[in-house]
Amino acid sequence: MILSVRQIRFAAVATVLVLIAACAGPTTLPVTEVERRAYHAAKAKIEADPEAAERDLKQFVLSWPESGLAPRAESKLAEIAYDRGDQEAALDRYYGLLRKYPRSEMADSTRIHIAEIELARGNPNGATAVLAKIRTSRLSDENKRLVYRTFASAVADPVAKLRWLARLRPIAAGAEIAAIDAEINGLIYSLDSAALERAIDQIGKDIPASRLQLRRASIALAEGDVDTAEKAWKKAASLPKEAGTQREFELLGERIEIRRSRPGDVLQMPTFAEVMHKQVPSTDGARGTIGVILPLTGSFAHFGNESLKGILLAAGVFDGLPQASERANVKLMVRDTAGRPERAADAVRELARNPDVRAIIGPLLKGEAEAAATAAELEGIPLIALTARSEVAQGRPHVFRVRTRPIQEIQVLADYVVNEVGAQRFAILYPRDAYGVGLRAMFWDAVEARGGTVVGIASYDPDATDFASAIRNLVGYRLLTDEQKEVLKLRRDLRRRANRMPLEVAMLLREEALALTTEDGMPLPPTVDFDALFIPESHEKVVLIAPQLAFHEVVGVQLLGASGWYDKGLLEIGRDHVKGALFTSHYYADSTVPFVQDFTQRYAATFASVPDALTAQAFDAANLVMVQLARGRDSREGIREGVLEFKAYPGVSGVMRMTADGNAQKRPFLLSIERRRMKQVN
Repeated sequence: MILSVRQIRFAAVATVLVLIAACAGPTTLPVTEVERRAYHAAKAKIEADPEAAERDLKQFVLSWPESGLAPRAESKLAEIAYDRGDQEAALDRYYGLLRKYPRSEMADSTRIHIAEIELARGNPNGATAVLAKIRTSRLSDENKRLVYRTFASAVADPVAKLRWLARLRPIAAGAEIAAIDAEINGLIYSLDSAALERAIDQIGKDIPASRLQLRRASIALAEGDVDTAEKAWKKAASLPKEAGTQREFELLGERIEIRRSRPGDVLQMPTFAEVMHKQVPSTDGARGTIGVILPLTGSFAHFGNESLKGILLAAGVFDGLPQASERANVKLMVRDTAGRPERAADAVRELARNPDVRAIIGPLLKGEAEAAATAAELEGIPLIALTARSEVAQGRPHVFRVRTRPIQEIQVLADYVVNEVGAQRFAILYPRDAYGVGLRAMFWDAVEARGGTVVGIASYDPDATDFASAIRNLVGYRLLTDEQKEVLKLRRDLRRRANRMPLEVAMLLREEALALTTEDGMPLPPTVDFDALFIPESHEKVVLIAPQLAFHEVVGVQLLGASGWYDKGLLEIGRDHVKGALFTSHYYADSTVPFVQDFTQRYAATFASVPDALTAQAFDAANLVMVQLARGRDSREGIREGVLEFKAYPGVSGVMRMTADGNAQKRPFLLSIERRRMKQVN
């Protein structure tokens, strides 16, 4: 007789649960010999003729509803309905069995079957409701595992799911434990701070309590709270740990010590001038295999291919320069993610299985970087991510990120404009989107920390092309008295008349217009009472905003921006309206810094074009790994530890060091516009 997988599972559950007894004990109904023969005769037909078996079992239930075999007959009827694909009929039978025989020996196995069907139907609430009535203390370990696993699959709350997995783990065996630990680890990384604290309270001192405390420590460390991180780390030390987590515990302890010894402010790093003639760490003699995962096809293929060029240049694959001959001993294993998270994770796992692969560079996008980082941490292989998302590296000792963070741009900009330019009063004109709001807050904090004051602030819709309203609000047009409105009307009339007058008369009228005040001598808008104006925008928007500032008489102020300003279009279109502006950049092709010039020239010789910021950061990421290989660190842990040791790496995308949270601390380029040309000022 050949049984279906479903029948085998049902039979196993029923066999194990048949001897379960509740405190009050299940009802044991009498069974006569006639009933026994009729039941077994009907059951024997299930394989050969399920319709006849169903008919006979229904007759059995009608004839002997009080028989001790009646609950089993009902259960068999449910199984037959399920095997023919009729879930509704199966559920009706199972629920009917519970109503008619609530204390039978079949009650708990029936609840498990119901829960499985409810889950399959997409009804987790129904599954958990019926499982809640199971007397788990009386179950065998085999069926406890089934119940706990079903609960873990059914509940939506990640903390509740974690709680059920924690109950499942002690009774699991072999490879199942490793799978549960991986699932627990993924859940812990998904918890926000509030859910994490709730999980710590509910799990108590059992596994995975230690891992929860490690996660708390990692988050605190990423937020700069070293004291809380150390406290949580010490708490984790006193709790039971899963096998294989001791190294993670040790690594986090090292990161806490690194953070205590390394202040986080990018301004405490060397300037470009200080590292300008510093010997760049050599990659000569580097030997080993590096994995590369990038979106080389799909919507983001251009960005992936630009990054790949930087890695190929670092490895000396094409340039043929004598000094690059040793670099050619580095083998690159390149995988295309197509921008898809699942492909990125699969690529990491595939590369990690190859013992020759020492580290992986990439990927770029948020989703694929998160998936790749999770896989890399589980595999224990260093991943140098190129994404803008700083969260990717947090809490993952094997994951690093080399992209410049916005806060580092703001620190460099604010420090220069306050301490070198001498500006003290600032205004902010920003778009109402996540980028604009975020940089507004960073800049405000940064200038106030340096003794400056923000005296004006205005925002506009991110899709706007007319910024008149925001600019007028910024310079005092928002709250006008009736008297001010009348005087402003007179000023406009004088200016219009001046436009029709001879030059000498026009000049007198304009002077008269500028001299107008209210009766009590108060000046009229625009009130440009700030030294500098920060605009966190792209260069496309800046070239629209700058002329409108001039039109509304916002002149004589220092314009400030972040890396979004860096584009030749800023000069070609903005022209004199952006004269003297200061802004940051992740890379500057015309830098006079020797190692940046060397990179730009090698790239031009190899690819006949100018590199961009993505190319530069990928070049730096590859060199970080290759320097370790050149120094004889050919193990994955050796590379991880070596990357953390850099205190001031002279990268072509910025002076850099790797901080305790896995994110690069970088001093970006600071540029100004002079005589319609960009110039590096730091």
